[in-house]
Amino acid sequence: MINIMLRYLGIKTKLLEPIKIAIDNVTPQKGSVIDLFGGSNTVAQNLMNDYTVYTNDYQAYSYIAAKALIEYHSTDVINCLSLENVFGKYYEENKAELTRRFSTPLVAEKKFLADIGDVYYGETFDKFTDYFDHSAYAGHPENAHHVFDDCVSYYSSTEIKKYREDSKLFPYSLFTLYYGNPYFSIHQCVEIDSIKYSIDKLLECGEISEEEHSIYLSFLIYCLNLIVISVGDHFAQPQKIKPVKADLSGERDSINLRERKKIIGKKRTLVQELYKEKFEEYKANYIAGNIANRAFNLDYKILLSDPTFKALNINTAYIDPPYTNAHYSRFYHIPETLVKYDYPEIEYFGRYRTDRYQSGFCIKSQALEEFRTLLRLCKENSLHAVISYSDTAQCILTIEDITSVCQEYYYNNVVIENVAHMYRNFGQKPNRVLAKEYIITCKYKE
Repeated sequence: MINIMLRYLGIKTKLLEPIKIAIDNVTPQKGSVIDLFGGSNTVAQNLMNDYTVYTNDYQAYSYIAAKALIEYHSTDVINCLSLENVFGKYYEENKAELTRRFSTPLVAEKKFLADIGDVYYGETFDKFTDYFDHSAYAGHPENAHHVFDDCVSYYSSTEIKKYREDSKLFPYSLFTLYYGNPYFSIHQCVEIDSIKYSIDKLLECGEISEEEHSIYLSFLIYCLNLIVISVGDHFAQPQKIKPVKADLSGERDSINLRERKKIIGKKRTLVQELYKEKFEEYKANYIAGNIANRAFNLDYKILLSDPTFKALNINTAYIDPPYTNAHYSRFYHIPETLVKYDYPEIEYFGRYRTDRYQSGFCIKSQALEEFRTLLRLCKENSLHAVISYSDTAQCILTIEDITSVCQEYYYNNVVIENVAHMYRNFGQKPNRVLAKEYIITCKYKE
């Protein structure tokens, strides 16, 4: 069973079989493989039955998911996982304080969601929209809806600064202060902050291990993915509530009503219930891989240049870097902030981290040289390389560019296979298009 913690751009669930066949063709039985750009970790999971698997990603949320899904956990560790731990005294302590501080908007939000019922237009819904569009958030307390009047001071720059100086300050409040509308409802933010406080406190007090902490945190990453209110269901662009005519005669009214229904449905979802579902699914279906399996959280250049890397004797690198100008750090800035929990400086309507990572693969002037560096380092480490490449209109590099670099380092030992499939064309029309997906195998020879 492939366990998906995060629905990822370019996720390879439909290509797992041809990717594995390509890896099988160059990797010895019981050999080892590294996924250098782990992302959703689906490819790595699909290899675990046959190989020692290593995975790497610069983004912290992917690393945490990999620690839960790829690294080995003993039966004792899995059996020790407990919902009573997560939703125990620390959770209740943080939740009680946040509920006290933000009681007025929490009560108002609950009433809005109840009063709307199944009617997604009219006066009642308009009142909710006004609240949705005018919620206070970190550093922006001005012009907030009146339900924030008695707690608006918590959103001030002065208060946020205190948390930036000490991110462990009680109560944990990052999501409540940063992302309560439009991304999540306030009651969901209170749950998220309180779960994070609980598992951090359990670790701090020695009640759980680092290993258990990563597993618990991965379930919270999963929850964010299901409840976020955004265009495309990732985290790059918060979704706005679009207007409808009073008599529902507008050309796009039926579409906008459907989106309104989806927004309200997500806002009503209880994080605790989603968390419990994922917890039970994980415990019931967990199958341990090789005890040597390991996750890394490094820039690939640092990882491949480390003298200790070669000592791992890895046979094959699977390579699926970003190929467009869509920086993943923008599309997944909220899971990254959940893991770091550092009350970052933010900017723009999307509340993006100002320090988000910019990959050279996503910059036109750097992409070709970045790919050249990648292939050079793979060859220096005596690695076979299996590369996925989606040939779409948004790609910075062409298949000819990539093939040329592969042949520069692996000479004539390069095989190209074309595997067509449908993919989601985010932000473009049509929404689903046929992609030319290439699997390029570079066989290392002494």
